[in-house]
Formats: sequence, C-alpha cells, structure tokens
Amino acid sequence: MLAATAAIPSALAGEAAAGGHDLTVYVSADGRQGAAGTLEDPFPTVEEARDALAGRTSAHHPGTVYIREGVYDTSSTIALEGAGNSYVTYAAYQGEEVEFTGARTLDPAHFQRLADLTGSAADDPRWSSRSRVQDSVYDQVYVYDLGAEGIPTGSLNKNGFNWQAQPFAPELMTDDQAQTLAQYPNGDATMDKTSLGVAEPFRGARDYFSDKTADGTTLPYEEMLQLPGPVYTVTSPEVAERYTTWAPPTDPSAESATNQPERDIDNTTYETDGWLAGYFGNNYGNDRVRIYSIGQEGLDDEGQAAGWNVRTKYPTMYAATDKWTSFVAQNVLGELDTEGEYYIDRWEGNDVLYYLPPGGTIEGKDITLTSFDKPFFSLENVTGVTLRGLRFNGSTSSGVQLLDAESCTLDHLEIQNVSLDAVTIGEASDAITAVAEYTTSRGGHGNRVVDSSLHDLGGGGVFLAGGDRDSLSRGDNVVEHNEIYNFSKLATYTPAGYLYGVGNTFRYNYVHDAPHMAVQIMGNDMVISHNRFERLVTNASDQGIIYSGRDFTYLNNEISYNYFGDVPGNNQAIYMDDGMSGMVVHHNYFADMEHGLFYNSGHSNVASDNVFRNVETVGHDKLYHEGGRRLPVSNAKVVIERFNDMLKAGDGTGFTNTAANVERWYRHYARQYPNIRDWYVPADSSGEVCTEVGTAECTDSYVWENPDSVYVPSHNVLTRSVLIATGGFAYNDDADGDTVATFSPGFDSLSVSGQDPADFAFDPETGRFDARASSLAGADGFGRGWLQEWNRTFTLEGIGPRD
Repeated sequence: MLAATAAIPSALAGEAAAGGHDLTVYVSADGRQGAAGTLEDPFPTVEEARDALAGRTSAHHPGTVYIREGVYDTSSTIALEGAGNSYVTYAAYQGEEVEFTGARTLDPAHFQRLADLTGSAADDPRWSSRSRVQDSVYDQVYVYDLGAEGIPTGSLNKNGFNWQAQPFAPELMTDDQAQTLAQYPNGDATMDKTSLGVAEPFRGARDYFSDKTADGTTLPYEEMLQLPGPVYTVTSPEVAERYTTWAPPTDPSAESATNQPERDIDNTTYETDGWLAGYFGNNYGNDRVRIYSIGQEGLDDEGQAAGWNVRTKYPTMYAATDKWTSFVAQNVLGELDTEGEYYIDRWEGNDVLYYLPPGGTIEGKDITLTSFDKPFFSLENVTGVTLRGLRFNGSTSSGVQLLDAESCTLDHLEIQNVSLDAVTIGEASDAITAVAEYTTSRGGHGNRVVDSSLHDLGGGGVFLAGGDRDSLSRGDNVVEHNEIYNFSKLATYTPAGYLYGVGNTFRYNYVHDAPHMAVQIMGNDMVISHNRFERLVTNASDQGIIYSGRDFTYLNNEISYNYFGDVPGNNQAIYMDDGMSGMVVHHNYFADMEHGLFYNSGHSNVASDNVFRNVETVGHDKLYHEGGRRLPVSNAKVVIERFNDMLKAGDGTGFTNTAANVERWYRHYARQYPNIRDWYVPADSSGEVCTEVGTAECTDSYVWENPDSVYVPSHNVLTRSVLIATGGFAYNDDADGDTVATFSPGFDSLSVSGQDPADFAFDPETGRFDARASSLAGADGFGRGWLQEWNRTFTLEGIGPRD
C-alpha cells in the first residue's frame, strides 16, 4: 500500500488532500464545453468549475480548482458568492503560469500608417479627426480601428482626490509598459499658474461638503458635478501658440461663464475631449477638469467681455490654481508629437486609436489595450476561499474584490496594470475622507493578502477595511510579505495599504517607487511593522509615507520596526495630522529625508527608540494655539463630530455612541490612556462648543491649557532617539512661545547625537548595531539591554514575498 501511495502523481495527491477526487476539478484554456472537469477532460472556464463544486464543499471537505497554464481573456467578473461557493482554492496547477487578462491584444497586421490612408479609405468618417495630427509626425503615426473589432474604448471620467472613483479610460500597453495619453507639455514638464491664470475661479467643490456648509449638509454629488469649472486666461506665450484648438470655440450667442450647452464640434479642427489633469489647488491631491471651450475673449453671465480664454467643465475640489499648480493638457490629439503617445478618438463612435510608437514602428512589439472595467474576481459572503499563484493583468477598475468575506486568502498573486486598487477588502461610503460621515464596511474578518506582487497600479495596493469602531471589534485582516510598487499612477491618496476600521495589520511588505503615500490609517489598533518603505511621495509635498489625521480617537496605531528611506522634498516619514492622537512609533529606522515625524495638534503620541540618519530634523510640530489661540480650531466641525461619534454617550445615532460602547472604549484603553475618561471638547455649561474665550466659561485655561482638553497637545512623547547627521526637533514659532514641549514635559528627552554611523557602531546597510563596540552601551537611557533588544527585533531581512 505504501508503494502504491508513493506512485500517486502529485496532482492526484493534491486531490486527496483537497477532500477527494470529486472535489477537485480542472480548467484549461483549451477545455471543451460539457467536459467532465478532470485532468484529462478539463472545463473551459473557471465559472464552470465553480458551478461544478457549488454547494458541495465545506470546512471539512474543501474543494480545489486547478487552472492550467495559459492566458484567459476576461470580459466579466468571476463571482464567488455565499456558502455554496465557500471553502474552495483556485490555484495555478503545479506552478504553471496562469494569467487572467482584461487587455485586448492589438494585431500588428491591423495597424495602418496614417499616411497610407488615401482615396476612398481616407474619406471614411472613422478617420475624420486625422487632420488634427501635426504635420511633423503625420507619416509616423499608426491607426487601429478598435470599433471594427468590438474592442471597448471606455471613456475619460471625472476622477481625483476626494471625487468618487470611476473606472479610468483604457490604457495602451506596449511590451508591458504603459504608454502616454497625448498631452502638452511632454515628459515630466507641466503647466503652472504662469501658464494659465485664473479669470474666474468659482468655488471649489470642497466648500459644499458638510463640514464647510452653514447648515451642515452636503450638496448631492450629481449637483456638485454641475458646479461651474474654473475659467482661465492664457498667460504663457508658449501656451498661446497652441491652445486655440484644445476645444471648440466660444459661441457668444449661447455661452457664458456658467452655462455649458450641448453643441456640435467640428472634429476636423477642434479637440472633442481634452482635459486639464494634475495638481490644481494644493500640492497633495490631484484633480481633472474637462476643457469645454476656447475663446480669444470670453463672456461673463451678462454677455460682456470677460477676458477669459479657456472654460472648463466640472469644478475642482479646491482652488483653481495656487503656488503648487502643476498640470497638463491631456487627451489632445493635436499634441500627439512624442514617441509613446496615443489617443483614442471616441467622437461619434469613431473608436480609432492613434499611436506614435517608440522607434517609429509597431513591428516586434506586443501591444495591448486594457479595456476590461471590472474586478477579475469578486468574493462576496464567502468563507475559506483561496486564490493562489495567479496573475491578473489589465483592468480599468480593481483587481480582486472581497466583501463580507471571512478567512479568505490571496496568495502568490501578481496584479498589475489595473487603474484603481489591486485588492479591495470592504468598501467605503460615498463621503470624502475629510468629513465625519466617511465610513467603511463589509471588510469581513481574518482575510489575508500574502506573498504577492502588486505593481503598475493607477490606484493603490490593498484597501483593507474590517472591524467596527463603535464597539472596537477587530477585523484581523492582514497584508504581509508583499512587494507593492509603482502605484498611485492615476490618483493620489491611494496608498499601498489603506488601514481602515479596527485591528488590521500591514507587515513585512516592501513598498517603493510611487508618487504618493504608502499607508493611510483611519481607525484603531492597527499594526504597521517590519516594512521597507523607500522612494515614495516623489511627486507630492506636505505629505508623509504614513499618514493619519483629523481624529482624536484613532488610537493605539503602532508603527514599529520599519525602514523609511529616500523621501524627497518637503515631506516626512510619519504625518500625524490635525489632531491625530494615540500613535505609537518605536524601533524604526529613518534615513535621507527632510522630516522624520510631524506632530500636528494631537495628543498622546509616543515616539521612542528610533534611529534617524541624514534627516534634516527629527520632527516638527504645529499647534491649534497658532495665530493667537483662535476659535474655532482648524477643521473644528469634523474633529468634534468624530470625537463625539466614538466618545459621546447617546443612543448611537447622529454623532454619538451607545453608553455601553463608550464604556467599552474606556476599559479597552484605560491602561494606555489612563485619563481618557476625562478627555473633553471645550464647551460651555449649556453644552455648546466654545467659539470664543471668556472669563467665566470657555476660559483660556479650560480651552488652551488643561491637558484633558483635546485642543491641548498633551502627553506627547519623543524619547531615546539616535540622531546620526540629523537635526534636532524644530519647534513651532507661531504660538506665542507655546510648543508641543510646553504641554508635554520631558518631550524630546534622552536623545543622543553623532555625525557618523561609526559614532554608534551602527551599520546603515543592515540597520544593526555592534553591541560590543557601540557607545550607546553606556549612554543614559540606552545600555546593552537596549542594543540587544534593537538587534533582536529590527531587521531588514525577510521583507517582501517569500519564495
């Protein structure tokens, strides 16, 4: 019997482990309809394999779907739903390469040189936009009739920071490299406020959210999209030479500053779908507005000359321009003038691709168009489902979605070239993150994303919700041992890891090379540990690799044993923004950046036992006390509402929590924050929030000095810092002498400084100390025990996917 068992092929051994031959089925790209689903007679689709196992699997008898090598073209989401689809593993068979692709391969034989379209072929309306192509590149441009092959061309949608995420337009890929949508200017160059001045800014959409409006309501989203877009005046000679074809001309008889009537466009001369895209009214959140019309001198609402040149559709979220403005004119066929640029002409169903390929030829190139606009897999209300060893390539939406999933695992996946997030575990409400109404839900429990590669993403890596903040019940979802890079290509505030809810973990991940943040925290009891973060926030400022803020109750989020390196510009590694409290930062290694830590008006943030090398300042602070202790404090409405939502006893509706849940909070955090029962939002005797300082109520001491006032940056700690070629803490100089140290005695204690790693026997490559030679062995607050603890717990090894 032993001999017979040894002779079982490995595939059949896997079947036995999966609970029997009848619970293991196979899929092959060349499978046949009506197949038995065996290794010899596989199903042609995963959906058929799913249906063959539906209702037959359980925790004691799990199923397995082995997928044979090949590329599986995807036109619809593989939906796994409910108990009937639970306890099944979907895996590549014996390490074979399996790819699900939403990208359509463009046949090189079907490309034509634009210059070769002559005679009757050239008169076909499908090519009617070709006259907009510059003469200088006309004979180098290729065209492809996407419509003739039924290849979806999608659309450009309003997207950007705090706007509801919409699928992006299909993306052209050549040899797995994203090409560039035709734009001006080229490369990394951008326009700023010296290129386009503001003739009429109108109000940004941000002014219409609940924390900014007088009545506390938010303008309905569809109405918000109808707000007028900014109006610009061309102020740059370079732009003046070319902007007049970026949209149709102004129609003085029907058009004014605020109305945008439907109209015909002469597409042989004017662009039909140009956009301005980039940073408008800040330096940390991107946006996009459509170019609506062009005029030598536009009209105001009374029909009088207003001196504007460019009108746009859709409002910006913030201001129309400021000192950080940096955007491009995008999706402009007339600006297709550089190798690698492309444009899809969707006007009146033309559905034609224009492309200027690298090297001037399409020969020998693998060219695809990402046209699938949904997740590849959706796991909803399932338990114990695993996806293993699969590649997902090309979607204008997300890669894999989990909703109300329990104990599911995404293992050894590669997800690339998706326009939104690689993985979403849970979902968010439609509110923006800056208002108290923003919530997440459906994150489930015990789900894991492990040993995977997530890269070349328009959005982020893993949206990780789970747990309930009202009751502090945990999600226990985990993202570990992954490599996540080249993300946030199309959007900002789309990090490698979103940690929302309670009790989720992001650890042992290698996160690198992206223009924006790596982790955003909106919740409690998260752990971010043993990660390597480097070359991030490369196209932003006033940002952090890890960001959290605008809540006094995001407590006990631990950031430990991480490496932060090579952070450019006016950024910091850890950004504790606008009242952020209760952060625990210990045993991290910070290198080559401007600021390590930012304490911004919060309390009970503790940073201890960290190493800083080549950092301009170990950190800096900002206080609500700035500018003369003015009330209300910055963003008062939202930080108060969020505080009340968790710690104000009531019936649980509005911005209150139940008395039982509030008591649960007090007990849960009693040891770590012993004064939590005494924390308060300054209010008068009638319960109204203080809006000015008085002599009997809302006194200066009550609002601005009592350590239990949430406006006071008390109980903050910075201690046992090792500073190597690093500047000291940069204290605030705009609060009448008050700093974070004023309200946190002993702040920035027990730090030691040196100019060279050798001063402490520190190895910058490994992040370890030579405990026998380090001067820290005799330093106050450190000692040999400290060195041994650091070397035992901090490591740069084992980060990223395991083999």
